[in-house]
Order: sequence, then structure tokens, then C-alpha cells
Amino acid sequence: MDKRIVKTKKKLTSTLLALLEQKPVKDITVLELCKIADVNRTTFYKYYKDVDDFIFTLEESLISDLRNNMINIKRNYLITYIGKTIESIKEHKEIYSKLLSPNGDKRFLKKVLYIVHDESINEWKQLLKKATEEDLENIYKFIVDGSTGIIENWINNGLQGETQNTTNFINKLCMSGLSSFI
Repeated sequence: MDKRIVKTKKKLTSTLLALLEQKPVKDITVLELCKIADVNRTTFYKYYKDVDDFIFTLEESLISDLRNNMINIKRNYLITYIGKTIESIKEHKEIYSKLLSPNGDKRFLKKVLYIVHDESINEWKQLLKKATEEDLENIYKFIVDGSTGIIENWINNGLQGETQNTTNFINKLCMSGLSSFI
């Protein structure tokens, strides 16, 4: 990719992240974003339809990285994926902390954690003999919602501690709950 394009997209991204510290994404306009970033609106529209499309593109880039990390995973999909997500959040903390802030997209983390839904449910069907289809869906939702809360708390506390500690804590909670269905 042309260095000028990379530079322009970096300016837009850093400006968007700075604006997310000040206001909700719904209140950020293309005009404001471009003016602060010192980027022509025509240039912005060459790459994105609007601010929501720009956010979507950033999120999809992060999700693509996570998917690439999951290629060789053969079991414990959700637990492993939560761990990979936590590592990615730490690695890209500037972007994630803004996207997952009260001004960002609160649904993003759940969207990320639902990527391995089908693999996890299929794995659990083999392992959790006492669980019905409805149980499995409820278990998945419970784990995602609980993990989301723990991860958001971890982010709000400045990503304190090792990523492995947060992953292990979530894993313990999940395994103790799942064991009742074996």
C-alpha cells in the first residue's frame, strides 16, 4: 500500500480514537474528523462511507487478526479464543480501549466472542452429555456476557496484571459451570 495512504489512514485512526475519548461515536461527524486530522473529506470518502463504516473497518481488522490466531485450535474453542482476545486487547490496547469505551461500540466485544460460537457448541455437544440445545446456547451466552464484563472491568482498570491472570480467572469460572453438565 502507498505510504501516503497508510499515513492518511493512521492520521484518521488516531484522530478518531482521540475523539472517542471526548464523545460517543454517534456524535462524531466526517467533517469534524477530517478537519481535526487535516484530511480532505474526499479522501476520507475514497476509503469509507461514513464514520460507522470507518469503525466497522477498524473492528473487522482486529477480528481478522483474531481469526488468524485461531487457525490451528482444535479444542476448547471459546476458552482459547477468550485468551487470544485478551492478548489482542493488550497488544492493541489503544484501539480496543477506545472501541470498548462507553463512547465506542459496546456490542463489539460480544461480536468478537461470538465468532467461535458454532465450533464451541459442536464441541460441547460431544462433551456435555446432560446439556440440551437450549442449555448449550444459554451456557454460551452466559460465558460471553460474563467474560465481557470481566474484560471490560480489566480494560477500565488500565489492563492491570498479566493477560494470563484474566484468562485463567475466566477459565476457572467457565470450567466450574460447564462441569455440572458432564
